[in-house]
Amino acid sequence: MEIFLNNFLLIGSIILLLSVLLSKSSSRFGFPILIIFMLIGILAGSEGLGGIHFENYELTHSLSLVALCLIIFSGGIETKIKNIKKNLGRGILLSSVGVLLTTIIVGFFVHKLLSMGILESFLLGAILSATDAAAVFGAFKDKKAQVTAKNKNLLKFESGSNDPMAYFLVTIILGIMESPQLDPAALGLQFLMNPLIGLIVGLFLAKLFISLNNIVHLEYVGLYPALTLSFVFLNYSLASYFQGNGFLAVYVFGLLISSKKILHKKLLYSFYDGVSWLSQIGLFVMLGLLVFPSRLFSIAAEGLIVSIFLIFIARPLTIFVCLAFSQFTWKEKTFISWAGLKGATPIVFASLAAMKIGDKAYILFDIVFFVVLISALGQGMSLKFVARKLGLLYETIEDPNFPIDFEVIEKTKNGIKELRIQLNDYALDKRVVDLNLPTGCLVLFIKREGAFLIPDGSTKFLKRDRVVVVTKSKADIELVVDCFKQGPENPIGETEFPV
Repeated sequence: MEIFLNNFLLIGSIILLLSVLLSKSSSRFGFPILIIFMLIGILAGSEGLGGIHFENYELTHSLSLVALCLIIFSGGIETKIKNIKKNLGRGILLSSVGVLLTTIIVGFFVHKLLSMGILESFLLGAILSATDAAAVFGAFKDKKAQVTAKNKNLLKFESGSNDPMAYFLVTIILGIMESPQLDPAALGLQFLMNPLIGLIVGLFLAKLFISLNNIVHLEYVGLYPALTLSFVFLNYSLASYFQGNGFLAVYVFGLLISSKKILHKKLLYSFYDGVSWLSQIGLFVMLGLLVFPSRLFSIAAEGLIVSIFLIFIARPLTIFVCLAFSQFTWKEKTFISWAGLKGATPIVFASLAAMKIGDKAYILFDIVFFVVLISALGQGMSLKFVARKLGLLYETIEDPNFPIDFEVIEKTKNGIKELRIQLNDYALDKRVVDLNLPTGCLVLFIKREGAFLIPDGSTKFLKRDRVVVVTKSKADIELVVDCFKQGPENPIGETEFPV
């Protein structure tokens, strides 16, 4: 047993090391990073250099659910409600009606093209209906170039929230295939209650977590991520126990706690960003191990036709229907259509089908894998090019967060405030000493063009500077804001500055 464990750790550590090191080629050559992880899995598989034989769909599905929970939660806490509030209705429409439309359109096409059974065709449509959270979030992590905020936020919300609907449709269709005598009334009730229960569980546990996290005052800071992790899996398991949507509960939980002030939020962001990357590496490598490249050649023609139909007809048709009469321009709708990346999620759903219906699902699994490769390589590699051609891409300066935990200071008697220097502010082009800030007030940091400055009394404030100020008491915050915005009426006292 010990020899097996040592060999497992050796092979696993080598695969992980290669995945991390080769990720550098993603930004340098424009190659989708998640495909790199998958190719490493293929190379390590039974028909690759590693020769590892792995065909356990049940184990794959179980581990994939854990990884997807972590990836979806990470996507939730990275999405700010204020950024999507304006287009929240359209996002919900895309992640519900959009998924259903894609399932129907692709299902009918596959049924006519491949002469596949109607249920199997709709199953394939449902499996391919959702955009992949890991692929979309990964595509928008480039620190040097970004898509306009409105489109990026809608795509991130769609990809994080449409997995639950797609998973629900897949399970419903598989249930009908296994038990054709299902009661339509019970099916309709389940269709309504599944997302509702997931939503209620996510809301309830988010409120409970926020209260507990800010009250419990754990002795060790490192336990806060563990507390959060317990709630992530509690959301999924509790929602699933009551026949609700576990993925939706996890996403709502992450979305809500991202918008609230909680202790050690910066620590949680950093921890779960790392966990999300580790989950993505493990998930895509494992899915790569499942693939038999020799089988892909036999379904290449069908896979290519389904890919082309999905990318150029089904996805654009769904987007233009769901975003009809919206503020989105035709260029933005075109880009959103092109950014419907497929990734691990369809393959995970296909592994569920293989586990439930056996040999009949293997051709579905191979077609899905082929479509994912085409989507990731074709759409993923050209995403920036398409955005640039449509005028939706802009160069960015890396904008790191301030190296300070705001929530911890807010729990003390001191006050803390982040300010942005704007055109009409009194502080513009003034020195720190000119503001006559309250006694005990410290200007801790100035963030300028992505770099941090530690100011002294002679430092001048420039337009678009972001400033962090700490006061002796919370009551002084309002005075500080007035000093920056309107200027001091009278000297308040001698101001202290960092040396």
